[in-house]
This record gives sequence, C-alpha cells and structure tokens, in this order.
Amino acid sequence: MKFSCLIVFCSLFSSAIFATEKATDCFLSAQITEQHYQNSKEPGLWHFLHLELLELLANTADCKLQLVKVPWSRGLSMLQEGQLDLMMTMSKSPERELFADFIGSHYVEDAVLVLHKDYQTRTQTLADVMWLPGQIGVLREAFYGEEYQRLQQNPDFAKKLLDAKTISHKLGFLERNRVLGVIEDRAQYQEWAKKHPDIARLYSEHLVVNRNPVYFAASRSGMTQQQRDHLRQSWAKVYGSEAHMAILAKYGWSLQLE
Repeated sequence: MKFSCLIVFCSLFSSAIFATEKATDCFLSAQITEQHYQNSKEPGLWHFLHLELLELLANTADCKLQLVKVPWSRGLSMLQEGQLDLMMTMSKSPERELFADFIGSHYVEDAVLVLHKDYQTRTQTLADVMWLPGQIGVLREAFYGEEYQRLQQNPDFAKKLLDAKTISHKLGFLERNRVLGVIEDRAQYQEWAKKHPDIARLYSEHLVVNRNPVYFAASRSGMTQQQRDHLRQSWAKVYGSEAHMAILAKYGWSLQLE
C-alpha cells in the first residue's frame, strides 16, 4: 500500500514538474507601442485594454508574455521576419495573411476620418481628401479598408497622406498643426480629445472609413503550426467569456459588428 501511494505521489509530482516546465518553456513575444508606457494605469485608457487582452491570452495559453516596445510598422516587419510572435489590433488583408495567422478577433474597430471643421463641407467622401489644401495623418503600413487601399494607388490621393510611425506621433500632427485631419480609431481619438480639448474643438469625426473586427496575428515564420493552433484554441476558450467581456466593458469597446 505504501509502495502504491509512493508510485501515485511520484506520478503526480512528475506531472507537476512537466506542467511547470511547459509553462516556463512557453514564451510569447508581443508588440506593444510607445503609448502603453506613457501614463499610469487609469481606467478608460485604450492602451491598457491591449495589455489586459494580451495577458488574458497569455495566461490562458499558459505562456509567459514578453512585451516588445517597437512602432507599429517595425513590429509588422518583425512579425513577417519571424522576430516577433504576436501582434494585435490587426485587420485582415490578403497580403498580411501570407505571413500572419489570424488566430482570433478581440474587438471591433472603427476607423474614422477626423477632419478640421473648416473643411468638412467640401469632403463628402474619402476620395475628396485629394482636393484638400493640406495633408491627412495616417499610420504607416496601416490597413483602413479596401476603398482606402484602392485610393492609395492614386498619386493625387497618396500625396495627401502624411505617414506616422506611431499613433502618438500621428495625433501629434494635430497638436503641431501639421495636418488638416487624421484617420484614427474612434475610441483612441476620443481618448486623445479628452486630454486636448482646446485643440480637439477644431476637429470632429467626419467620415467612417472602415469598420471591422481586429485580430491577434501570429507569425507564420516565427511560430510552428502547432504553436499557432495552441494560441488559437486558447483564445477560443475565452473569446466572449465573462473575463473577455468584462475587459471590453471596462474600456467601452464593442465585440460585435452592429
């Protein structure tokens, strides 16, 4: 009897060691932008939503999260090269699916054209941007929908776009009066507007450029199919769960297209 108990104990002990080793061996590198480090943790700041969602995925997958602080465009290159495991808030496109495995959506994002109020009557569609007397700030390598992608091929439209490396850099264009507007996620712009009311009163959300789910995207070259499937299955376990919905509700984000 003592011998049997010893065998059971050893078996349980070995399983515990294996589980610990499995968790320790699972490291997940994820891109995070500069803004996440600029403020203390206050409810309502959009960038802490990203942190909590990353932690939810990593904890469910039993992985240790390693945050890599790089601009969006650099993170995209690293993901493609296999130097980075994961990015979030990624819109699907055929080009991106060649190097990124979209393992699950985490919320819906509204990309809006925020425009100076003096120029809104002459801008009824996104294409009208090409007739403005100034530029529009955009995030380098960002995907704002198929119409935007098509218009980018027009030189008259493309020259009206001013690329930014990061979201804070792009919103800084408004602060320095370098652009007539920006294309930005609605919730992120509203968060910025609360902190800069004197500047924000000159602008308003004018057009919805794109509305779509955004995803966790895993590197095809940096992670094996088995590793990516593990993340996909882990996220599926918590997608739409109380934990997921509580995080979204905390920051005022939506899960469904309306």
